[in-house]
Amino acid sequence: MTTLPETPVKSPVASDEKRAPSKFDAFHPAMPQIPGVQRPSQASGGVEAQRLKQIGGIAGAALVVGLAVLWWVKSVPRAAVGSSIPADATVDSAVPAPPFPVSAPGAHEGPTVAATVEELSKPWASKKFTFVNPVTSESVDAIVIKLPSGALWAFSLQEPYGQCQLEFVTDLARLSSQFGFRASHPMVVCPCNNTISDPLKVGALGGDVWARGEIVQGAGLRPPIGIDTKVSGHSIIADNIE
Repeated sequence: MTTLPETPVKSPVASDEKRAPSKFDAFHPAMPQIPGVQRPSQASGGVEAQRLKQIGGIAGAALVVGLAVLWWVKSVPRAAVGSSIPADATVDSAVPAPPFPVSAPGAHEGPTVAATVEELSKPWASKKFTFVNPVTSESVDAIVIKLPSGALWAFSLQEPYGQCQLEFVTDLARLSSQFGFRASHPMVVCPCNNTISDPLKVGALGGDVWARGEIVQGAGLRPPIGIDTKVSGHSIIADNIE
């Protein structure tokens, strides 16, 4: 009696235990692998980076625009707020001006107190002062002299048509030694060209115009430029110039 080999019979239970678990999910199916295409999980990082770059660019542009606007606002001059006074308006001083300005460099235009009567009480007494030309507003160095006749003679110390300063010389010895002129009374001299003017003489300027201080020596063009004076109380007032 032949005995057939026994065919092993697999146990149903064992077969189920060795079967690989299924990866299929009906609700989350797996995406197929396509060459050159990334899965959503892999591409999500790139999309997020691109979004951040866009946000950064927008923020940078907004910052540049804000800085430009701020610069423009600061660079444009602003008009004064709440000012009701025009730009060219002037404010009057509350301090009243004296009737005759005191003689000083840059003094008020018009009549100027050149000296007092007491200061020029003796013949050939003199005093320097500053006169402001009412026409040109120029400050003029000047001098007023009491002549032996009692008359007053005031004139500009600037040489006519020149820049030299005239001098009133009372030292007769100096007139002789320095300027070569022998005189019996004080003279007005120009040290630049040795021109000498005599306070006691009147010279013609042309026509019917005469001026005190006729030239007695030198190449000067004309006598000193005269300044009109008058006495007001105890003050000697200079009020006009040639």
